[in-house]
Amino acid sequence: MTANLQGVRFDQIYADNNPQSSSEQTLDTDGDGTATQEDEFVSITNDSGAPLDVSGWQIWSDSTGYGAPDTAQDGLYHTFPPGTVLKTGQTLHIINEISGPVPPWAQEASEGGVESGSGGVSTNLLSEGNVGSHDEAIALVNPATGDYIVFNMSSDPPAIQNLPGFPGTNNVGTVDGSAVSEDPTSGVSYRYHEPTGTYRSEAASIPCFASGCRIDTPRGPVAVEALRIGDKVLTEDAGPQPVRWIGMQHLNADDLRATGQYPIEFKPGSLGPGAPTRSLQVSPQHRLLLAGLLVPARGITDLPSVRVMWGRRQVTYHHVLLSQHHVIRAEGAKTESLLPGRMFLAGRSIADQLEIMRIAGPDPKPARSCLTVGQARALVAVGDVSLSG
Repeated sequence: MTANLQGVRFDQIYADNNPQSSSEQTLDTDGDGTATQEDEFVSITNDSGAPLDVSGWQIWSDSTGYGAPDTAQDGLYHTFPPGTVLKTGQTLHIINEISGPVPPWAQEASEGGVESGSGGVSTNLLSEGNVGSHDEAIALVNPATGDYIVFNMSSDPPAIQNLPGFPGTNNVGTVDGSAVSEDPTSGVSYRYHEPTGTYRSEAASIPCFASGCRIDTPRGPVAVEALRIGDKVLTEDAGPQPVRWIGMQHLNADDLRATGQYPIEFKPGSLGPGAPTRSLQVSPQHRLLLAGLLVPARGITDLPSVRVMWGRRQVTYHHVLLSQHHVIRAEGAKTESLLPGRMFLAGRSIADQLEIMRIAGPDPKPARSCLTVGQARALVAVGDVSLSG
């Protein structure tokens, strides 16, 4: 059910970031500390096998605004600026409104507005709750050729081609999003599932400003925020292994002060020659392989060129779960994939807990012996640490 426009497909459509109850989760896409309609997005992926210049292409939204707190965007949503070239396999996010610098994996919607509350300037990608026959569709258009593809979330055929000024003349593919879900809840997107070539209603996820740590994969180092479920990462013991689940936690300044979860930075060479190859930033509990043991980062902050980043005002931590706990490489340093313990699970939604336990089992085993913070500090204090791992 994949629609393809000259090698480009829809990757993820996230239109409902307006929770109807306190139990619903929202997503802080741009990492500014708040989750609002500004954080809604659509992403596209280059599947052509070669770089593609999509300068001048457009994204259109057709929505009646049914059930939305603001008037929905009904018409042109984004025009890709000159120089927009998608590398092979690259995914680009187009976000309603971005606070601060625009990251390399995203563009701000050219027709977006500032979050304004009920009845104000539109910031909706779609209408957050359309069901049945209400108009709700997204189109990717190449105005130069008139070709376009549609992701349709209505049970009726899409009518986006009837919008005033719509430049598309030839529909080359339509995805039936209504068959996937008529009304995803907040925090859930229409997301492409590569192994089956279909779309699913899954938790929305995106790369974040504080990310950038590169994980070794069979195709070379890949930023952790660019990893997707099904991608393979290199492990020390079992070769390439597929990513089974990806999680993300954003902490703003208040969160960091309350929890003390400031990132710990390992400068290049702080863990041995070429380890890491460039700045590596991890959460305090994240473990690295030293002396053949997995030690928590906060237990080795007394090593030269290692520091707690007390000045950080926000950070986003990414979690990569494999079928088993493994030693992997991040920026050339040996570290770990996610080992989901009870404390980690306690902080996740029920749905995430069930999915993680389904993948990893109720009692996942560590890939190496794990030291406590105190044990790690004792090793550092006596200099009994082989940084080669």
